[in-house]
Amino acid sequence: MPIITDQDIINLFEQAALTDKRLPRAIKKQKTTASWQEVKQEKMYKHSWNDATFVIKPSSKDISRWWIASTLLREVVEDLQVKRIIWSRAKKIPFSRIARFVGVDRRKVKTIWIEEIMYIRLWLQLHQNTKKISDMIDRIVLINKYN
Repeated sequence: MPIITDQDIINLFEQAALTDKRLPRAIKKQKTTASWQEVKQEKMYKHSWNDATFVIKPSSKDISRWWIASTLLREVVEDLQVKRIIWSRAKKIPFSRIARFVGVDRRKVKTIWIEEIMYIRLWLQLHQNTKKISDMIDRIVLINKYN
């Protein structure tokens, strides 16, 4: 059984926030249809000055880690304000800005964040005999070793 650390949990939430950015939108924008016919672009102008748009799609491992992070926030953390602090910090927002958003001192925000990360780690260690939780711990720890 691998041992989970606080840094593993912090990395999990940071990678989950990154994956959340790359997921498709919940509501897809509608295409506007006009009465104009589509004009086919000539071959010589096809690749010259037009900017290429690249979309980096998350892999199945990224999505499973995102699911683990969202499950931990939903099942372990009870207070909505603490959930906001953890997710904001996962997006690498500074503590002072989170403190203004939440309405608490920045040092208080940092202590809340550290306490909750430790609480999540202890909760995972306490419930590691459950099959579901042990699979979560394996995914968290083993992927962090290879990244």
